[in-house]
Amino acid sequence: MIEPGASESPDWLRPPEEQEGLARYVETIRERFWLIAGTAVVTTAIAILYVLTATKTYEAESGLLVTPVSGNDPVLASLGLINASSDPTREVETAARLVINIGVAEAVKKELKSPLSPGALESKVSSAPVAQSNIVALTATETSPEMAQKIANSFAKQAVATRTDTLHEQIAEQLPILESQLTETGNGLGEESVANQIAQLKVLASAPAPDLRVQAEASLPTSPSSPRKALSIVAGIVAGLILGVVFAFATQALDPRLRREAQLRRRYGLPILGRIPRETRASREPLAPRRLSPAAAEAYRTLRSTLSVRAGQVILVTGSGSSEGKTTTAVNLATSLALSGKSVLLIESDLRRPMLAETLKLSPKRGGVVGVLLENVGLADALVQTEQYGANLQLLLADSDAGWIADLFSIPAAAQMVEDARKLADYVIIDSPPLNEVVDALPLARLSDSVLVVVKLGATDLNKLSQLGELLAENAIRPLGFAVVAVKRPSGSDYYYLRGAEQHSHGKTPPKPKSRLRLPSSSR
Repeated sequence: MIEPGASESPDWLRPPEEQEGLARYVETIRERFWLIAGTAVVTTAIAILYVLTATKTYEAESGLLVTPVSGNDPVLASLGLINASSDPTREVETAARLVINIGVAEAVKKELKSPLSPGALESKVSSAPVAQSNIVALTATETSPEMAQKIANSFAKQAVATRTDTLHEQIAEQLPILESQLTETGNGLGEESVANQIAQLKVLASAPAPDLRVQAEASLPTSPSSPRKALSIVAGIVAGLILGVVFAFATQALDPRLRREAQLRRRYGLPILGRIPRETRASREPLAPRRLSPAAAEAYRTLRSTLSVRAGQVILVTGSGSSEGKTTTAVNLATSLALSGKSVLLIESDLRRPMLAETLKLSPKRGGVVGVLLENVGLADALVQTEQYGANLQLLLADSDAGWIADLFSIPAAAQMVEDARKLADYVIIDSPPLNEVVDALPLARLSDSVLVVVKLGATDLNKLSQLGELLAENAIRPLGFAVVAVKRPSGSDYYYLRGAEQHSHGKTPPKPKSRLRLPSSSR
């Protein structure tokens, strides 16, 4: 439909906007549900494989009690014991760092007669303060529950023993010095103080270290700490769902194809005039009426009813790409109009890829479109009819080798062809190539009363559709609306429409059209 005066920004061509809100996310997840589900299945399978193949490890935990000594006692302070402070957690953290070292690991190796090196044994144990307490937990990890228990208990025992040995060594160094001081002092004032220190050190020398002792021995682990079957599988499912959702939104952002009608509404101020259900049979060729499902046939009848109210006499059917249902729509719209009793003239303007003749099992007559455009033959003499639709449907076909002369639509004869077609039929349907890719038929779009744009869900490239919209806007052509192909099939639709479709397919002759004015021979 030609707009009165070219407009730089027609109201029907809107810039694409981001869809906000929950609906956008729900639509994306629904459209890509199988991607999300597939990702979750893969990650869950990986988690199960990990659970089945991973080496089982066991954890055993022993506990050490930390008892800080008074920092005001000069004897205790000189022995390197853990002194009490205003921060009770600091002493436990200090002990947690001291109890695991290479010296303790060497003692554990000797006690257990382990073939592992002290460094390897040390790497199997970790220490950490137990929150809000004076307990240091020693956790040993091993592939055997018995060995995990032995290592945890041995490290706890040897940590205390090593600390005790260190304390006794320090006492052994200090005692001779104090005893020497006592001899030199004699009956002086410091004699009593030195004697008390010597007595205190002798008591400490016969006892374990006062700041550390074993609080709890490790029990035998009854189940592996790793892998955790339930946790691993749940983690695999959750990770799969999260990754699947990420992949879904990533593919949506990178996917240029039309997925839902809402994308059309956001980009264009044009109505959706028809919704054609997805066909179960896969075909890249146009579908003739007899090959349509009952639901699709009914959808084209609905499109016919809509266009009979909104469209003009000459309707050009186009799209933004190939194999999107453009020719199928043109053919079935024409046949549906013919079945309603209207006389229809179907013109094939896609000279580069003509498909109507093969689809309807017909042959061009007297040069077809090219013969008319070159004025070698009149329009009425180049038309062919089908046996099923008789005079109600006439076709102007293109030869398979007519692509070389596709720019003929720009000559005055093309305008005359359309004018003559108006006089021969109630409706003229023009099957056009994608105008954004092949502009040969653009002059026919200017000559038409209405332009119907066919899009296919899952196939139409939104970038190409934008190019088509811009091309039409630049030429002051306002499309009538969209016919959306490959929408979700209604449940039970084929059964509902089957009886009517059978009536049409059993050879019922369409009503005869009203007599039309024929061109005189001089004007052909």
